[in-house]
Amino acid sequence: MEPGSRMNNINFSFFSYEPNEKRVDNVISTTIPSLYIPGEDIDNSLNERMFSLIGGLDFVKLKFAAAEESLRKQWKTSGNIQLIPLGKGFFIIKLANEVDMKYIWNGFWKVEDQILKLRLWEPNFNLANQKSTTAFVWVNFPGLGIEYWKESILMSLGDAIGRDIKVDETTLKREISYYTSVLIEVDLANNVPHHVLVTTKYGCFEKEIQIPKIPGFCSHFKVMGHLVTECRMMRKENL
Repeated sequence: MEPGSRMNNINFSFFSYEPNEKRVDNVISTTIPSLYIPGEDIDNSLNERMFSLIGGLDFVKLKFAAAEESLRKQWKTSGNIQLIPLGKGFFIIKLANEVDMKYIWNGFWKVEDQILKLRLWEPNFNLANQKSTTAFVWVNFPGLGIEYWKESILMSLGDAIGRDIKVDETTLKREISYYTSVLIEVDLANNVPHHVLVTTKYGCFEKEIQIPKIPGFCSHFKVMGHLVTECRMMRKENL
C-alpha cells in the first residue's frame, strides 16, 4: 500500500486482472497443452478474495499453528477468518467483509515478540518475487505543536509515511514535549521522506521527520541486513 493512502479510501478496482504470463495469440502449438479459462470463473475467484490481506511473520522459530491461534485470540471480527500459509513467511488472511479488513489493517498485532506485517492481497502474488523490504521504525516529529498531540492526528501523520501501527505511550501521556513518536511500517525500497506537508483549515506547514534507528538496507539488491556500501555481492559484480 502506498504511503498516504488511508484504508478507509481503498478503491477495490485493483482487482482488475492482468495475467503475468506471456500471451500467445494466433499460435497453435503441437507440444504445449492449452486451455481457456472463462473470465467469469476468474472474476468469481477474485471476488472471493476481495477482502483478503497478506500477513508476514518469521516462521524459523515460530510454528504457523501457534501464530494462527495467537492471532485468532486477538482478533474480534464479525465474519469468518481463514489463514492460508503460502510459504517464505507469508500467509493469506481471508476475511468476509470490508469492516473486518479495515479492523485488522489498522490494528497493532503481535505474535510472541514479532509484529505482524501486513499488505493488501493482489492477484498473481508470486512468492519467488517477494523480498522483505519493510521494517518497523519509530518516527519522531520534533517540535510538533501540542494541539496536534491527538492519537488520530498522529496516526494520520504516520500514515503519510507508511502503515501507521501505534503511538508511543509516552507521547499519548504528554510526558515529553520535545517530540512525538509513532511506530510505522515503512518500505525501505522506496524513498523514506524527511518531511511531511500538513494541511488544515488554518493553513499548512512542513514538519520534519526523524528516524533515530533504521535497519540497514541494500538499495542495489533490495534486501535488508546491510547497506549498499557494505554489499559483498555488489563488490563481486564490480570486480
